[in-house]
Amino acid sequence: MTLAITPDEVRSVFGLTGVVHFPRYDAPHNRLNDRAALLLSTVGLPDTEWFMSKASLRTDDPIDLTSWYGSRGTVPPACRHWLVLGLFADTTLALDPDEGTVYALGESEEELLSTPIHRDVESLVYALTKFEALRQELENNGEETEERVDALRDEITEFDPLPFADEDSQWNLAFEEVIDGIW
Repeated sequence: MTLAITPDEVRSVFGLTGVVHFPRYDAPHNRLNDRAALLLSTVGLPDTEWFMSKASLRTDDPIDLTSWYGSRGTVPPACRHWLVLGLFADTTLALDPDEGTVYALGESEEELLSTPIHRDVESLVYALTKFEALRQELENNGEETEERVDALRDEITEFDPLPFADEDSQWNLAFEEVIDGIW
């Protein structure tokens, strides 16, 4: 299986301590699709101050969505088996292990709301890595920020249109904040 992003690319941007690898389990109850499991175990998931991977060494720290949100409200039946991936721009990201889609979660009065934000974990890691590389470049040379941000938005959209499909998505907010000099 060929992936769009390599372990070396992710490590070169986030460093050795900024990537979390997840063990690949062969248990029959493991519902994670093969591509997502391969990516999480070989490439890993970034872990930074602005994207906090939901990788904890604590055994009592839940990763399933129902345990994560159970005390805060109702989790719709369709997403009760989803897994928490991390926190991005103050938003919880969860993975549907059957379909492989990554969702941004929000709370409402009645229940948890979910919006697709990446077609799969590969797209998430790709976007996170490209975004962090741009942030590092802008720290060294902040010229033409808006043009560089727009070029990256186009590159990510070509790979996966979901991150910018919703004008209120976390990706759109993050990119606008970079342009405004907040990041």
